[in-house]
Amino acid sequence: MTSQSQEIIAVLDGVHPEAFGGNEVERLQVRAAARRLLARVESPYERAWGFCFEHPVVFAALQTCIDVGLWKAWTILGGGEKSILDLVKLTNPAVETNLLPFNVVEETGEDTFKPTPFSLAIGDESTKVRPSLQAATNQYILAGHNLPKYIAKIGYTEPTDIMVNNHSDSDPDGLNFFGRLQESPSYFKAFTGHMEAWTAWKTPWTKVYDTDKLLEGAKLEDGSPFVVDVGGNTGIDISHVHAKHPDLPVGSLVLQDLPEIIVNAQVDKKITAMSHDFFLPQPVKGSRAYFMHAVLHDWPDEKAKHLLENTKDAMTKGYSKLFVYDIVLPPTGASISQTTMDVNMMSLLSASERTQSAWESLLADSGFKIIKFWPDPQQYEMVIEAEVA
Repeated sequence: MTSQSQEIIAVLDGVHPEAFGGNEVERLQVRAAARRLLARVESPYERAWGFCFEHPVVFAALQTCIDVGLWKAWTILGGGEKSILDLVKLTNPAVETNLLPFNVVEETGEDTFKPTPFSLAIGDESTKVRPSLQAATNQYILAGHNLPKYIAKIGYTEPTDIMVNNHSDSDPDGLNFFGRLQESPSYFKAFTGHMEAWTAWKTPWTKVYDTDKLLEGAKLEDGSPFVVDVGGNTGIDISHVHAKHPDLPVGSLVLQDLPEIIVNAQVDKKITAMSHDFFLPQPVKGSRAYFMHAVLHDWPDEKAKHLLENTKDAMTKGYSKLFVYDIVLPPTGASISQTTMDVNMMSLLSASERTQSAWESLLADSGFKIIKFWPDPQQYEMVIEAEVA
């Protein structure tokens, strides 16, 4: 980090409400300047992320804690440091521990505005910002607003049903998340675009894990596959592998997803695009690597275990590796992006993000041993390297 960046961060971190001496005008002026700063330093997709993922579940979390009386009870006690178990004791009715967790355009004159990079990005189809926001309108926000009511309905227990859940409770036809995508082509298109933008925003997995290591001992001369991207959407992740290893033989790279997604995949001719439901047996046997990016977090443990076992059965012990690129919640200091995604998974899919110990348990129960966790430089996800136990 440069000294200039360190100086800027130090100045920003040094701003506290007490500095304004009770002058509300000055405080509001600095607040507005801080919002303008955020609008400048965030990328268009990061801004979209805030609107479509963070805001709805922050509201849902705040409202749920109001409904169970947490804020009031904590204040009556005078605040103070509390453990999560202490906080659970303050709720009524009691909740499970896992449940506690703009400047779009620029004004240039009276009734006169000019676009910002964010507003321009909304109008630019290639950025996928618009479908991200549309996906929020279609499903995320409605489910987020419904979550406090639904959690109350099920007695503040943790939802795990993939068919009857918060999304189906908020959907006009009672459909779960993926059921609505199948029934509504416009919803499906928006969601797919959002996933493309989200994946493109992240650090390529080939920069987190050095895939040159996989070439050592790889059996490619007989046509064996090198990497199978399971549930890889339209192919951004497998294309990262092709970009790093352009000389791989044809057929070495395989992209798999449902037929309605694969039909829209535009990948290099060296990449085999294959329709596959990952809850069915894996048809590609003996690949050097099987890769899953933001797949397992969509499913509660029972379904995730089924998916993993299908993959394990196709692997060659001692040769094949599994790579899971997903959020690994830290024991402390989880970011707002990680925590809001955790609540969104519960809101939309009765699923969740997992801690390191939860990943270790899931993979062990599915017949794997974890070799190493490789954190991405954005500190959002990790590549989990595993082998057949």
